[in-house]
Amino acid sequence: MRKNLLIVFIAIAAICFGHHTKAQTATSAPVTVNINLTDAISITLGATPTVDFVYDDAADYAASKTVTKASHFTVVSNRAYDITVAATAAFAPAGGPALSIVTVNVDPTTANGGTLVANVPLSTTAAALVNGATASTGAVYNVDYTIPDAAPLLDLPAAAYSTTVTYTATQL
Repeated sequence: MRKNLLIVFIAIAAICFGHHTKAQTATSAPVTVNINLTDAISITLGATPTVDFVYDDAADYAASKTVTKASHFTVVSNRAYDITVAATAAFAPAGGPALSIVTVNVDPTTANGGTLVANVPLSTTAAALVNGATASTGAVYNVDYTIPDAAPLLDLPAAAYSTTVTYTATQL
């Protein structure tokens, strides 16, 4: 039995000492990384989008009026884009002033690399406001609404005349 144990012990020792550790060789495997892009554009109005022109007294009718809307809307686009403006309908109630009495201007400091069109009169036909603005993750636009001459408001009945204005951003 001792002899058998000695043989087993020698066999185990031979296996343990006979096994050599070898260094591993480097291997590599290629990995594909994909970035799948989809054209994306959005326009979001600021916190207080309503524009109010108030004519309370005679002095209001004697000069032009401008309502400035800071951070009026924000555009996010992964490509260059244009912005247009259009009124959805004439001023209501019927018999109100012509839409073109109000002009729209984007503040040049917020043009986002685009070419501005100055003094765009409101119309039910979309009109260019900014052409070729650069792609952006959040271009904020300041907008001025102006009634340069109150003469067309004379002889109109006292009322609140309103329309809805729509801004559209379109990728190029």
